[in-house]
Amino acid sequence: MKKRLILNHFRANRLVSMATLIFMAAAALLLGLAVLLFGSLSASIDNLMLTAQTPDYLQMHSGEINAEELSQFSQKRSEVKTLQISTFLNLPNSQLTIGGQALVNNTQDNGLSCQNPLFDFLIDAENRRIQPLPGEVYVPVCYRLEYELQVGDVLGIADQELQIAGFLRDSQMNSMMASSKRFLVHEADYERLRPLGSEEYLIEFQLHEGSDTGSFAAAYGAAGLPANGPTITRPLIKMMNALSDGMMILVILLVSVVVLLISILCIRYLILTQLEKDRREIGMLKSVGIARRDIRSLYFSRYLLLSVMGGLLGVLAAVLIAEPLGAEMRELYGKVGNMSRIYALMFLGALVVEGIILLAVYRTLGRMETLSAVEVLYGRAYAGRQKNLYLPIGIITAAAVFMILVPWNLNTTIAAPEFATHMGIGESQIRIDIRQMDDLDASAERLAKDIERDERVKEHVLLSTRSCRGFLPDGSSCSLLIESGDHSRFPVRYVEGSYPETEADIALSILNAREMKLSTGDTLLVSKDREERQEDAVVARVCGIYSDITNGGKTAKACFRTMNKSAPVMWSVIYLSLRDENLTDSWLEEYQEKYAAFGDGIKIVKIADYLMGTYGQTIFRIRKAAIMTAALACLILFVVVLLFLRLVIWRARNDCSLKKALGFRTAAIRAEYRKRVFVALLVGVGVGIFAGIVPGQQLAAFLLGSMGAYGFRFIVNPMAAFVLIPALVTVAAVLATGISLSEIGRIQASECLGAH
Repeated sequence: MKKRLILNHFRANRLVSMATLIFMAAAALLLGLAVLLFGSLSASIDNLMLTAQTPDYLQMHSGEINAEELSQFSQKRSEVKTLQISTFLNLPNSQLTIGGQALVNNTQDNGLSCQNPLFDFLIDAENRRIQPLPGEVYVPVCYRLEYELQVGDVLGIADQELQIAGFLRDSQMNSMMASSKRFLVHEADYERLRPLGSEEYLIEFQLHEGSDTGSFAAAYGAAGLPANGPTITRPLIKMMNALSDGMMILVILLVSVVVLLISILCIRYLILTQLEKDRREIGMLKSVGIARRDIRSLYFSRYLLLSVMGGLLGVLAAVLIAEPLGAEMRELYGKVGNMSRIYALMFLGALVVEGIILLAVYRTLGRMETLSAVEVLYGRAYAGRQKNLYLPIGIITAAAVFMILVPWNLNTTIAAPEFATHMGIGESQIRIDIRQMDDLDASAERLAKDIERDERVKEHVLLSTRSCRGFLPDGSSCSLLIESGDHSRFPVRYVEGSYPETEADIALSILNAREMKLSTGDTLLVSKDREERQEDAVVARVCGIYSDITNGGKTAKACFRTMNKSAPVMWSVIYLSLRDENLTDSWLEEYQEKYAAFGDGIKIVKIADYLMGTYGQTIFRIRKAAIMTAALACLILFVVVLLFLRLVIWRARNDCSLKKALGFRTAAIRAEYRKRVFVALLVGVGVGIFAGIVPGQQLAAFLLGSMGAYGFRFIVNPMAAFVLIPALVTVAAVLATGISLSEIGRIQASECLGAH
């Protein structure tokens, strides 16, 4: 009888077996996919940084340097392994074309570099150091994807041309979140093209393993060495590389957890359905003296087999799906190499998922052991009361809405112009960068006054960044990039506190606040110049802490009205909004033409274009994950509603037959079921929207914070959140309901006469 029962399970209940297999495979697939992609991304970035020998500490500097002074400092510091000074020739985007496409609207700082001799190498697709020939140029691989370039295309620089000989991986500027891009050329071409751009220095240090980057940065700042530019460290480089693809992987990981919970719930009710159908056979087994544990083991062996099959299918599908999803990652960061450890982690993840599901299965099957043979034969105690069977539909609906809404909110948030405020950038319509110019401060003031006279401009603000000295309570000093101006206009998003209002206030980026071990309300001494003179410093109270990934993520904001001449302006930014948003494009074109003579010294862009240039890759990847998640959520909801309504109809078959015998029409019986499903669906949608917006935001903020992006808040699209997504899940549920309720038409009025 045992063998006949288990064979009947697989033959007569193919639908339930298939559904159980799908849920088990889906749970293993998603977690395995997240582990595989994240492991591949992390290993690829580590491999790239190891091969390229990424610097541990990088100080960008615009202006003259004293190489001998830097060398003496390096020799005195025991943690320094190697010092290297490389050059970067910043070129005006207005003079650049690539593959026949102008880069005038490109938001990156593009320039030329030569291959470095000691470390920070630019490497090719095979992870080999590139040595270009005269007349050749190697282009960042991200531009090959963006501009659809091929070897043999031409890079135009004013009236000069270089032939694209290949594409490079740059361990520190690979990501579009890095604001600069290096093009690799031969030394002779670099010297020939030097008059066409402005030169910057990359002062790079390799430190011995285990060295404290923070203490080294403090020592560098205390020595008064060149620091007219952002400071970047190795962890920040890795974070920027990982963030764009990492956000897509975090979405998949989040969805995998939700699908696991859905799978456990659905399989539980599938088991209860099966037990209800098999209760006569189970009762017979109990009545002939077969032990209860043996009966549970008989059923459990079936789900153990389904789990093994589902786990293997999920892992195999994860490997297949990871291939196209990870193609762009491999293009940007290279191949992983030895995948054995990542595959082992993926199998371990699948084992954990299947183990959790099997534990839930074993506990559910334990209900058989508490019932006697009589209760099994004549009772209906397995699946509970009928009204509870609509609860899973509401729960799965809420989970489906949550699965769709969180990735979609993440996508709309990053794509929205106001997302700039989370990243240290003011929310405005237009951003103007003034950099790499003679008499920069005066030029910025003239441009600001020109804008002030423009009646089309509703509001504007000029913010200027200088490098100053900061003195901490423990007596140490540090270099501070302070952006000074009126921060009440176009404020950024503050994680704690608010913007500076007086000269006694200063706001710090999260990375600065953590490194200095300061919080809101604390004080530090700030000197309004670059010299280390505490007697000239003013006491500043930390009034706010904000998230920032620009300029190395270590910035500060103040409203100093007077600055010493020894702290020249490094760059300035003007944010502005117009009275009529429809004039944005025409205003932009007018001012771009008006200040075209300044080249990239004055760069005028829409904030939306600026964000797309910085986060375009991230937005595209998250959008793909959101679409995939929406399709999966709707499929799961369709299957769940189909299965649970069949369970409801199975349990109420005799009641439906009796109603037909009493004269009720099939349409009236179906309408009663539709009403109950609609109520469960409505409650589920409401709960799902709330969960997707409130707990979903907190969960997304936690995950992004673990990667370095702090202070995250959802920017919700009301039409998508409250109309489109509910409509999408409703359509899936309605289709499943229609198919399930067709079973009622096949119930005969005479069936109730033979009911037990």
